Amino acid sequence: MKTRLFTWLAVPALLLCMYSCGETVEIDQDTPPPVSDKTPGKDFFYKGTTMSFASFLQDFGLKYRENGQVTDPYKSVANHGGNCVRLQLDCLPFDEYKGVKIDWQATRRVIADAKKARAQGLQIILTLKPDYDKFTSVPVDHNNVPPTWASLNETQLGKTLHDWVYGELVALAREGVYPAIVAVGNEVNLGFLKNRNVVDNSRTGRLLAYGFQAVRDYAEEYNPACLAALHIADPSRAEYAVEAIEAAGGGDYDVLALSYYPGKNIGHSLPGGNFKTFSKKFSKPIMVLETAHTFTTGTVNGKWMGDYCDNSYNYPDWDTYNNEVNYTPAMARAWLRALAQDVKDGGGLGLVTWGTESLPDELEGKETGHGRGVYTYPADWAYGSTWENNSYWDFTNQNNLHEGIDWMKDIQ
Repeated sequence: MKTRLFTWLAVPALLLCMYSCGETVEIDQDTPPPVSDKTPGKDFFYKGTTMSFASFLQDFGLKYRENGQVTDPYKSVANHGGNCVRLQLDCLPFDEYKGVKIDWQATRRVIADAKKARAQGLQIILTLKPDYDKFTSVPVDHNNVPPTWASLNETQLGKTLHDWVYGELVALAREGVYPAIVAVGNEVNLGFLKNRNVVDNSRTGRLLAYGFQAVRDYAEEYNPACLAALHIADPSRAEYAVEAIEAAGGGDYDVLALSYYPGKNIGHSLPGGNFKTFSKKFSKPIMVLETAHTFTTGTVNGKWMGDYCDNSYNYPDWDTYNNEVNYTPAMARAWLRALAQDVKDGGGLGLVTWGTESLPDELEGKETGHGRGVYTYPADWAYGSTWENNSYWDFTNQNNLHEGIDWMKDIQ
């Protein structure tokens, strides 16, 4: 028997939870949200990209182009074979940094972006991130418990998590936004609502049970086809993490979502060498929720064409393939197409790239110093973009769309 941890009539508790996370959401308490039309489920292969940064960057005056014309990036994704985008909604807002309000992960922004996606016929994959990252050092300290929740015991924390997940999903439903897949947490094997910087997969599983129950409660009432996802970083760590999380009670999910970044920068590896073999290890279908392939060295005629921000990921590795021939849109397209086909052949549900909507702050290169002061995270290293070398929009060619995105067309 399902135990209801939250009911919509408990509106004051919902508003208190949202306020404690840093953002109060105005909700019509009298009119219930409508029930969603059925969305794609387990027989649907998702092809897409994150789009969390796109509107945020556009607000700074950065332009997405296609064949020389400024174009809606959501329209470009749909026109080039995409059927979904991934958005992220965080419990805590980012701190303002050097006068820049960094709000790409705020509820109101996610609602607006989701509506842009749906207007182009794109499904929504939503990451709900209850914990926060500390940007006081490099590397970032990921997935910490919010300060306003730090005094709660584990049961209280689980119930608060449930209320927040459920409340955010209902708030989106009231705006006509119905995610097809909801991931509770981001790369949770790196920590989830951590206390004292301790990673404990069993504790994570116990807490995720509350989060997944919230998705089930929401789905039952408003969005019956919505799937819950468990997001794990690095396929080589997945078997161990999934076993511990499920054994602790966190097994009520539909999709095992994986981050897969091969190469020396991040160092993920794939046991068995392919996803068709790897997927047989798990009882739930898999999808690749994050990956990327570098399309350029970032130079034109020896001149750097990015921003002041160092890039955080390149694949293949620079020291192995150190000439421009090995970094092209065509290579990115072919690698992503092959990876997506491998996932699909293994019964997987999809492939979504990360950061591939990124644009640099400066198109003129380091010499000009005429950037717009864009920060995507509250840290010096996050000036401009850390990821534009993996984007689908070519910053060496005035942010025009390149053929790397067309792997989505190639997979039927």
